[in-house]
Amino acid sequence: MRWPLKTGIGNVMAAMIERKPSRMDLIGLEVKGSIGSPFSPFAISHALRRSAADRDGVYWSAGFVPPALMNIPSVVTVHDLTHLHFYSRFHAAYYNHYLKPLYRRCSAIVCVSDYTRREFLDWSGMPPDKVSVVYNSVDQAYLENQEAAQLSYRYVLYPGNHRGYKNLERLISAFAASALPQQDIHLVMTGSVNQSLVEHAMRQGVVSRLHFLGRVKDEDLPKLYKGALLVAFVSLYEGFGLPIVEAMASGVPVLTSDVSAMPEVAGNAALIVDPYSIGAIAEGLNDLASDEVLRQELVGKGREQVTRFDWDRSAKELWDIVGRVYESA
Repeated sequence: MRWPLKTGIGNVMAAMIERKPSRMDLIGLEVKGSIGSPFSPFAISHALRRSAADRDGVYWSAGFVPPALMNIPSVVTVHDLTHLHFYSRFHAAYYNHYLKPLYRRCSAIVCVSDYTRREFLDWSGMPPDKVSVVYNSVDQAYLENQEAAQLSYRYVLYPGNHRGYKNLERLISAFAASALPQQDIHLVMTGSVNQSLVEHAMRQGVVSRLHFLGRVKDEDLPKLYKGALLVAFVSLYEGFGLPIVEAMASGVPVLTSDVSAMPEVAGNAALIVDPYSIGAIAEGLNDLASDEVLRQELVGKGREQVTRFDWDRSAKELWDIVGRVYESA
């Protein structure tokens, strides 16, 4: 229950808890220490020992952290294996030598896409029948919102954090190489001003067209999507890629990547490009900004694609897994 609500995992946690079946009791563990601490599995085990759930229950984590000692069945949601690819050697070693054995002792693992499930199975060696897919979904606010943010310029939106694998330097370079700056179309990013990206934009000659909006309120984010000319999400790696479906729910065309889970989530409802190619990204920006037929085609397909991702269905699938694990214990 420690995941911050404004994070991706926090949003999943909140959506699942809101839809918990009445037949189940939910006990929030009072776990000490930070979520990201390497000792977090031990802290969870300690909290479980002090909880009545340790005698009759199932441990579930909306994030990736299993308990170190498992006296009850455990179900853990794994969103991606980013730490193996884009973090330090310490992170990779921690996953390979510590978390992997703990995952193997879990009763069930829930992955958020088929891509993540395949990667997790290849890496962990777990039996396939213990690893399921439960898709993330999109908040109803995006589907219901009809109000667009009123900025003083047309803009391409990147919604997300600024970690290196989000590929933002290439996005800025592609934006600079495209026709958009000359058309007075700007590039807008959520999050605080990133000085490294500002300096990169200066070198590319588009710093006056780059804007950081800081932390956007939850109620304002759907409006920001709705007002965008398009959403550019050309990450190098995603276990799911929530901004793709948030854009589709907002009726906005999407430019995304041909790697990891993004093609699976986007289906045929987005323009998909090689995220390592600045030229391909620039061409995609040009096409989505100028080709109205293509834009409307993708918006229409997006409305169909987004129906695949429904929190009510996802929550039922998750709690059914938890229930089966409990009954078979």
